[in-house]
Amino acid sequence: MSNVGKNRNFVSQQSDQVGKLVLDDLDIGIIKEMIKDAEVKSTFLASKYDSPLSTIQRRRAKLEHTILKKKYYINISMFHWRRADLMISVDGDCGEAVSELLRNFGKNIISTSLRIGDPQANIVATVFYRDSRELLNLMDGIRSISSARCVKWSEVVRDFGPTDAGIETILSSQT
Repeated sequence: MSNVGKNRNFVSQQSDQVGKLVLDDLDIGIIKEMIKDAEVKSTFLASKYDSPLSTIQRRRAKLEHTILKKKYYINISMFHWRRADLMISVDGDCGEAVSELLRNFGKNIISTSLRIGDPQANIVATVFYRDSRELLNLMDGIRSISSARCVKWSEVVRDFGPTDAGIETILSSQT
């Protein structure tokens, strides 16, 4: 039997700071389980945390509408594609460079983001490709963008997912 949930603060309660969620141990437990498996059954959670099913369902729904976001993605490896991050350094307007990047190479781009911190990369494009030749052609094409100074790549070999310690740190700052 768990002590989680003995001190329950419903997730919709607000602290003195406007907009700050108050999470208790039960909320944190539900979040951790759902991050591990978004399809985890509420009956399993109710049993594990020794809480009524209706409480779990209510909390879960509230968490799903506030801080938890479920996102589907295509497992590109099932189609024999590979995935890489291209770190792109551009001069001038990054927005214009991203527009040109998407216009010319969008068929191979999963996502793009603007970055700060690394002077060698201010745009990161996550791309998919079949083989090294296709990646090289994609990189050469991106280098032809007038504002592009440098293009580097790094292939995703394996995703490990979030860590419980990192999740705990984020969530404990809310209690």
